[in-house]
Amino acid sequence: MDRRLFLKLTGFVAAASAFEALPVSAAPIDESVAPARAMPPAVDASSSARVSVREPGLYQVSGRVRLDAPLVAIDGITQSQTISWAAADGAERPIATFLSFEQIDRPELAPRITVTGGQIEALTITPIQFV
Repeated sequence: MDRRLFLKLTGFVAAASAFEALPVSAAPIDESVAPARAMPPAVDASSSARVSVREPGLYQVSGRVRLDAPLVAIDGITQSQTISWAAADGAERPIATFLSFEQIDRPELAPRITVTGGQIEALTITPIQFV
């Protein structure tokens, strides 16, 4: 194996493991961006999206999720995530972001990302290319 490729791969693995240790952040949405919506006491919302890729490879998948329930689960990514938060009556529903690195071997096997207890607001997939 080429030394430069080896160093790039080990650097990527180190960076990916560092992302696992970071907590998922949940912050209230800015009122100028969208109108405030009060959260019902027990919402069982969910949404899903399938990632579209044209060729096999390593991809960075990132997204933004509107939290509807006190416990939100993000599945379909390598590092599934669970977010818990306490809602006050009449409080705005916060937004959380997530990031995952996915190895996709065949385009038709692209993952379906499912969010239980929230809604996917944005989803981005970016190929990782080692130069």
